[in-house]
Amino acid sequence: MPLIKKIKEKNYIIGIWKINNSEYSRILCEKIHPDYHSDFLQYKMEKRKWEVYGTKLLFNELTSENELISENGIPYIKDNEKHISITHTDDLVAMIIANYDCGIDIELKKRDASRIKHKFLNDRDFKHGDNKKEILKIWCMKEVLYKVKKVKTVLFNTHLTIQKKTKNFFGTCQHPKFSFSCTLKIVNFENYFLAFNTDYSQ
Repeated sequence: MPLIKKIKEKNYIIGIWKINNSEYSRILCEKIHPDYHSDFLQYKMEKRKWEVYGTKLLFNELTSENELISENGIPYIKDNEKHISITHTDDLVAMIIANYDCGIDIELKKRDASRIKHKFLNDRDFKHGDNKKEILKIWCMKEVLYKVKKVKTVLFNTHLTIQKKTKNFFGTCQHPKFSFSCTLKIVNFENYFLAFNTDYSQ
């Protein structure tokens, strides 16, 4: 299970981990956390089991902070003020740990998000000319915005907007109960688009 990409800046660190389910190690599990081996065995779905395992190993690779835990499906770092976001696709896990509210998403470039564009695009989004790659980028970045707050009442095609100025992307969320904005970055990584926010402001 290798760490295949790492991005480190002053306020955040990102890692991408390739999952290989032939490399499970009980010793490594218990090194990460004494209870993790037994926790791992409780997962019945094989795909989910290996996603969780890869996520734990990636977290252990990126930071020496306290334990990574999940509450109602939302990850956070126990007894720590840093923020974390996680995404999975195929056999990859990507993670961002930041000093601000953060989100991350990774998508296969061959995915056709144009078929559901009515569910997430609006007239305020940057002009994409019906280009499928550009539409997928918008979807990817809106996933990031959604993960920043993780509020189920956020509507992609109503509350979230992606704008582009020169080479930079900016995202805003205008929800009836809160609003925020952030700078977004999208990276070409092999056959994937990796998107994340590099700051956050209310």
